[in-house]
Amino acid sequence: MSGERDILRANIAACGQRVGKLVYSLAKSRPLFPMTQERIGNLTDDQEESIDALILRYSQCVSMIQDQIFRGIAYVEHEDIGDKSNRDRTLLMEKLGAIKSADAFGTAAALRNKFSHHYPEEAEVRIARLNLVVEEATYVVATFDELTRFLQRKGFAGTEAP
Repeated sequence: MSGERDILRANIAACGQRVGKLVYSLAKSRPLFPMTQERIGNLTDDQEESIDALILRYSQCVSMIQDQIFRGIAYVEHEDIGDKSNRDRTLLMEKLGAIKSADAFGTAAALRNKFSHHYPEEAEVRIARLNLVVEEATYVVATFDELTRFLQRKGFAGTEAP
């Protein structure tokens, strides 16, 4: 079990670094929001890169939490998730008390998927999605903090965020 805890600690640390970068991107990009069609048309290259970085870091954090942190928690909690869907894993995390709401995390994951797969969309849909990323990124940061507190409560020492 020690090896699994070490992997979980390493994953928490790596995710903590990404979350730190996400917090930076949020702060840097927040003045650009709420996004409108006019604002999108007037963005500088640097501003577009800041928004792209925000989206990328948001997506990375959601993926790391879903694919690495949830898996590690399930393992140290002796839960078999080998054949479970991402939704089932998220429901398990809610049941274990690692996160407050599987539905809220599902919304974050769905938004990540929309950004990752570049669905064709109308300008209004793109603007709504961009505006939502600020709110959802704030949620992801809070969820990471919630996960680290859960692990500390469970006695998995050394899982503090950097």
